[in-house]
Amino acid sequence: MIEAKGLVKKYGKFVAVDNLSFSLNVGESVVLLGANGSGKSTLMSMLALVLKPTEGEVLIDGQKGKKAKAKIAYAPQNIVLFEELTVTENLFAWSSLKGKENVERAEYLISELDMNEFKKKRVDRLSGGQRRRVNIAVAMMGNYDYLFLDEPLAGIDEHGAECIESLLRKEKEKGRGILLTEHNPTILLPLMDRQLKLDGGHFVE
Repeated sequence: MIEAKGLVKKYGKFVAVDNLSFSLNVGESVVLLGANGSGKSTLMSMLALVLKPTEGEVLIDGQKGKKAKAKIAYAPQNIVLFEELTVTENLFAWSSLKGKENVERAEYLISELDMNEFKKKRVDRLSGGQRRRVNIAVAMMGNYDYLFLDEPLAGIDEHGAECIESLLRKEKEKGRGILLTEHNPTILLPLMDRQLKLDGGHFVE
């Protein structure tokens, strides 16, 4: 279980997240809804242990630190890839897996996200939607219990969205905890067990 208590994130006098508590169980799927600036990405970054809160704490199965962080696969909204490498090279470069398992996971994600057609292309030659799919695949090149995707459908066409929906459905069936952020209701909402809306750094009804 992921447990967050009293999370606050301040940037000077600006309060991006204001005293939020949150929990996510293994096998549960939750979507954070809200407009730009509502605090979704900031909250997710803290829950993923990549952004330190001003106040509060996050526990992953009762743990903190590197062992806790390793339990999370996190694809941020900002795409972070090696532009000069191909899709397949990026998957291997970011992977925490070894040997046969590494190759099999890459082949699986390339197939699931329908990236065979451009798997040998350099990332800097891909469209925005293709880059988004690669960004998600890169995050999933490891062994994890929780999958965090920040705006996974940004710039994605209908076919790409269907691929992501299918992949997330399989992740859910495997019992992984899933946390997403989205602006608006999407094709992914039927997969979610809970919807939480943020506004001004607070949860709202």
